[in-house]
Amino acid sequence: MKKLYISITPFFPTKDSFRGPYVYDQVKAIEKNSDYEVIVFKPKCPWTRTMTYDYEGIKVYYFDSIEMPSYILNGLTNDINSYLFIKRVKELGIQINDIAVAHGHTSQFAAYALALKNLNPKIKAIVQHHDCDPFTIRNGKWARKKWNAIFRANKSIELFEKVDLHVCVSEGMKDSLLSFPNAPQHLYYDDYRNALSAVKGVRKPKIKDVYVLYNGVDCEKFKPLEKTQDLERRVNIKPYTIGCIANFVELKDQITLLKALKILVDNGIHDIKIIFVGSGPTLSNCKQYIVNNNLTQYIEILSEFEHSQLRGYYQSLDLFVLPTYFEGFGCVCTEAAACGVPFMICKYQGVAEYIGKDDEDLWTFEPHDYKTLARLIANAKSQNLKQTLIHPYDINTLVAGYLKYIS
Repeated sequence: MKKLYISITPFFPTKDSFRGPYVYDQVKAIEKNSDYEVIVFKPKCPWTRTMTYDYEGIKVYYFDSIEMPSYILNGLTNDINSYLFIKRVKELGIQINDIAVAHGHTSQFAAYALALKNLNPKIKAIVQHHDCDPFTIRNGKWARKKWNAIFRANKSIELFEKVDLHVCVSEGMKDSLLSFPNAPQHLYYDDYRNALSAVKGVRKPKIKDVYVLYNGVDCEKFKPLEKTQDLERRVNIKPYTIGCIANFVELKDQITLLKALKILVDNGIHDIKIIFVGSGPTLSNCKQYIVNNNLTQYIEILSEFEHSQLRGYYQSLDLFVLPTYFEGFGCVCTEAAACGVPFMICKYQGVAEYIGKDDEDLWTFEPHDYKTLARLIANAKSQNLKQTLIHPYDINTLVAGYLKYIS
């Protein structure tokens, strides 16, 4: 009988929401590259009746979870939620002794992995961090209240010291984890710096083990155009097309890309276009900037669409730009790369680790530095630059290495 790998995650795609495709890809890769049977659990409100759903061949089991509003005293309900989770596991007839790995995604989901380990000490308890704020101290209305921030931090520390392995999606995120409660070496985001000031004085956690697992790409889904298709695309005259996929929120900083575009247009570069994908609170400000600076003809804004449909979008691009400055990884960049499209990213963000030191000045820029970004885009456009990456991005290669490590 196959050993069980339990994945407990707050995000996993549904037919109506595409959030969490990288967890889906990871689950598929674990099954493909091991003898594990992966079972996925996802929390739900107790009054929601749906108990299971299927997504592209993966069955997802819901379990009841009680969450504090606006992350107030986040972690307070860990014990009751762990009880509800174990209850659901037993209802499904899953034998605890058959479980080899329990893998929680994001900080408080370590509690579920540890709840299983408490019943079977042989289980390897893992927590994976996807955000540059691994202790989840930044979110919520009262995140800056010292009593609340310290309670939440201590709850995470309590879990993190018991976990067998922390999985980080970049070296930068590993630095954030191990630096806590101090700031990591390269931190541009003042909001997180302010959040850290609220937990000043908490003890530094003793982390047992850390593994960096970059978010991989399913290279069967994301791949370059066939040579004949690429030739047809290049023969057809079209503007130099830049892509950007991100929620329109402050830290994604799409306005920096728009300011770079204005410089390019003012310098006489008119055969250029940006296709944004996303929505969110800063979209209205970006639209106003576009109108005020006569950039409408150079911009297209699309709503989110299903993850598997992104390949055609990437293949239509000449360049992908992600101007965010607080990014754990940035899997949209490596998805673009898998489709044969080079990317530009702010320095010291997760996916910037894929760019070698000799090439940093071609593809990376400081946060908010739209002047340098404009120069880099103009250079890439005029020279038709090709990009070389220093790490693999095929999810099967990355997950195979991870599985070897945990075995």
